[in-house]
Amino acid sequence: MERVTFEEYEAAKAEVLYGKEYEETSSMENNVIHKQYVCKDGSGIFYERTENGVTEFWSTEYSKSRIYADKADEKVELSENRKKAIKRLYKLVYWFADEMLNEEDTEKREAAEFEEQRKKEPDKLQIRVSAHDNNARVMKDCIREARDAAEFLKSGENDVEEWQIAGINECSTSAMKKELYRMIYRQL
Repeated sequence: MERVTFEEYEAAKAEVLYGKEYEETSSMENNVIHKQYVCKDGSGIFYERTENGVTEFWSTEYSKSRIYADKADEKVELSENRKKAIKRLYKLVYWFADEMLNEEDTEKREAAEFEEQRKKEPDKLQIRVSAHDNNARVMKDCIREARDAAEFLKSGENDVEEWQIAGINECSTSAMKKELYRMIYRQL
């Protein structure tokens, strides 16, 4: 049976009923809701059967049965590796945020030092070149990208294969190890 989106379900219903007067009848048997929409001019009938949040529907226009599953009722269990990748991506968001703030603070500090130096020696030609503002903008973009990647993984609708998730986890692990070694080296 073909699965469709809510929009496709609505479009199929509108194809039969839009702009027409119709009569709706519904009944319930064993927790299954049966609905029938009959156009008063006899031009079409739309049928639907709903059970456990899944609606099966068909019509006189399109007799092949299709289903629409209500996403609110459909819980997708995420794999442990996927949860781990999501957690690591959020840690990456934090790391980028920290780096962005460090770049902004450094820019402010260096700009203040430069102004102070200019005031001390106004006759001397002084030039200041800084990439801190641009670095902070780049970090902000990285934050957005990492957050979007985490949200993409959180959505159970998006099909991501295990090898892709393993790659995210391995890259994150390697990057974290390098950062840890770099931090230890700085302290020595």
